[in-house]
Amino acid sequence: MDSSSSSLSSVNIDDMDDLLDIYLIIHMKSLISLLKQTFCSECNHLWDGSPSIKTRNGLYMHVEFICSNCGRITHLYSSPQVQDGRRQEINARLELGATLCGLGYNGIIKLLGALKLPPPPQQRKYNETQEFILNYVEKCQEQSMIAAVEEAIAETGSARELTLSGDGAWLTRGHTSVHGVSAMYSTTKHPKILDTTWSSKK
Repeated sequence: MDSSSSSLSSVNIDDMDDLLDIYLIIHMKSLISLLKQTFCSECNHLWDGSPSIKTRNGLYMHVEFICSNCGRITHLYSSPQVQDGRRQEINARLELGATLCGLGYNGIIKLLGALKLPPPPQQRKYNETQEFILNYVEKCQEQSMIAAVEEAIAETGSARELTLSGDGAWLTRGHTSVHGVSAMYSTTKHPKILDTTWSSKK
């Protein structure tokens, strides 16, 4: 047994679940080639059939694989749904990743086109998912800053009257940005960001 097999055998079930909780980019023809090396669970013949795309929404796909020998249909769902039950996780991750990388809707279209992947969800659904992500980001931001306040108070010896400092910025060098950001933070030895905001001239 080689070292890779040995290391895999020592991985517990929880760790294995984490290792398998990823997305892979697989060419459809490669997937069909793999299926043709397996036996159909219904007729027990080597699988030989065709795929049928039943649903596609952005990177999410529901594909049916139909055995030509017995007609058995095997379903493949390319992504689970997020907790609200109306969105596929892969599309939410696509939009979150694009936002973190500074890509807009048109940028996503170009990226997916270069990778020979399906286009993103329609603009309306894309905007709805952006709002969905923003709600979670704002909740996390609020929780993080509440925790930061308590950490700053603890650092001052439980004094709840804190000395604060603030700073802001507009993107001006070589730009004509109409948006600005500002932050307020504690002046303790280990400063904590306690609040942030942005404003626009529009």
